[in-house]
Formats: sequence, structure tokens, C-alpha cells
Amino acid sequence: MSFLLFIAALLAIVVFAVVVNRVTGTKARYIEQLQLDAAERELWRDTEADFALVPRTGRALVMSFVRLRRHTVVWTDLRTIVAQKALFSARRMITHQIISASASDSRSVEARDASREFFGGFYGRGFTTLIALHTNFDQVGGKDCVRIQPTEACGVALNVDEILIFTDRIAELRNVT
Repeated sequence: MSFLLFIAALLAIVVFAVVVNRVTGTKARYIEQLQLDAAERELWRDTEADFALVPRTGRALVMSFVRLRRHTVVWTDLRTIVAQKALFSARRMITHQIISASASDSRSVEARDASREFFGGFYGRGFTTLIALHTNFDQVGGKDCVRIQPTEACGVALNVDEILIFTDRIAELRNVT
């Protein structure tokens, strides 16, 4: 009997998720189908990177970050796009978009508006948008990474203290940015 209740609960969760996605118009977006704007160009891509969001509140006193090399990071002159392999799929789903706070093109204005929405504009767009105040290259736990500081408003709304992108190709990224 408890097994049937468990299956019913799982089914209810799936049905709820499908209904929410239909109502909000949320669709998955994949990095393989990504089309850059005419004024945007790709500067760097790493298909074996790792991505982590460090929370502002409710985090552990000591945090470590395992290098599973499961994210794809695309760095353009206007934004940074993070994708992760979807469950039971060969495609990589876009999960986060990071825009510089100093950018002033139309995409950046749209992204700033999306970052103020519930869950960073996830519902209706399919990925979370974060606004970066500044970026620097550093090490965390002896691993090379890019540390991105979100704006205060973005950090508070999404409970993000810091964004970390771990890569083995940090020297290449440093040269293009």
C-alpha cells in the first residue's frame, strides 16, 4: 500500500510540474540550438566545466566543490551561458544566463527585467538570469575558477552570494576576456 502511495505522490508531482509549465509557457532551451545575436560573438567555450551558486543564507560553514565536469559554459562578449546535460538526454539544457551589470544593449535590459522576476525569470523563459557586478579569476579549494559577484538586488532576490565557474582552461578564458 505504501508503495502505491509513493507512486501516486510521484505522479502528482509530475502532473503539477506539467501544469505549471503549460500555464507559464516555460520551455526547455538547449545550447545546441542557441543562436547568438548579430552583434554577439562567442569568445570561449568549455564543455567540461563546473558551475556552482554559493548561497547567501543557509549555507554550510565549510563548502567544497567537486569537479564532475558536467556543465558547458559559453562566454560571449555580451553574456555567459551555462548549460547542463539533461537526464536521459544527450542534449545540454540552458540553466543560467549571466549578464554584466554594465552592459547596455537591448538584451541586457531585457535580462535585468527577467532577473527581477520570480526565480530570476525561470518561469516563461526556461532558465535563470543573473546580473554580475564584477568578475575575477581566483582559486577556491585549490581549484582554478572564475568568481562572479552578483548585484545586491539579484543576490538578495535569488539568495546568491557568489557564482563560481570551475574550469581546467582558465588561462584561455583569461586571454579572451
